[in-house]
Formats: sequence, structure tokens, C-alpha cells
Amino acid sequence: MEKFELFQRECIAGNFSAESYWKAWRVVWDSCDRFTAYFNGDLEERDNALGTIFSRHIDSRSAFMTESEERKLLSLPKQVDVFRGGQQANISGWSWTLDRSTAEQYAFAGATDNRPLLAIASGLSSSAILAYIETDGIPEIIIDPFTVTIETAEFAKITFERLYKQVMD
Repeated sequence: MEKFELFQRECIAGNFSAESYWKAWRVVWDSCDRFTAYFNGDLEERDNALGTIFSRHIDSRSAFMTESEERKLLSLPKQVDVFRGGQQANISGWSWTLDRSTAEQYAFAGATDNRPLLAIASGLSSSAILAYIETDGIPEIIIDPFTVTIETAEFAKITFERLYKQVMD
């Protein structure tokens, strides 16, 4: 999380052009595994900080993505189904995926309460997606969690599924 702290200091100091801002933020995003841990589990503080970051230099946000990632974002249909795996305590978040099985894997791997949960936002406007990135071939969709909440479900139909491991005989 040192890179996150350094990025924040550089932002406050005004040391970034619009394009260098997004390139630097991408390095930070790729290097930080769990932003919630940095904020000691305070989701509101996390969401406010990340919301501020993603709200700056909107016209050049494409610099956050590679050219290939930007093409994939622009090629998405007008409405998409997106998935997020986790548990009750962290089901709200910024990182989503277009691939249900990937979200299920994250749910099983990250559910410390042993009660994995899958969030499904159906019919989400692709214009609500802030960025499309890929890491090791796994697509990640970045969406402001305030866009995908039960309270503001006007953007998509949101459902939750409790996941259970299949026991093989």
C-alpha cells in the first residue's frame, strides 16, 4: 500500500498531468490487492477515496487502460451482466467481472466467513463501467459501488446468490 500512499501525496502536491495521473493510478491499482484492508475495513472511507480518484481527469481516463483494454470496453454491448464474488461484509466493491465462474472463484477464495456470496447485476448500462482491465487474461470491470447497490438499483437488476461447494462422491 506504499504506492497508494505515495500516489495520494503526489495528487495533493499536484504533481500529475491528466495522462500521467491515470498511468500512475494504473500502476497503483495493479499493485494493491485489497484496498479495503488499507482503510481498515471502512467501506465508506474506501469508496469516498476511490470515488475521488476515479472522478478526476475524466476526459483522459482511457489512459488508465491499454489500447486493447479500451477497445474491449468500447466493444461491449449497451447492457451487460456483471458479477462480483465475496461475502456479506465485502460484496459491495469496485472490482467486478463479466465472467460468472471467475466471480465464483473469488467468492470461494475470499469468504473468510465460509459463506461465499455472488452478486449479479443484470442489464447494467456499459456506460456505468469506469474501466475494463485484464490481468493474466482475467477481465476486471471497474464500477463505482454506488452505481450498483440495492438502494440505487435503477441502473440494473441486482440479485445475490449464496454459493455452496459441490461435494463429489
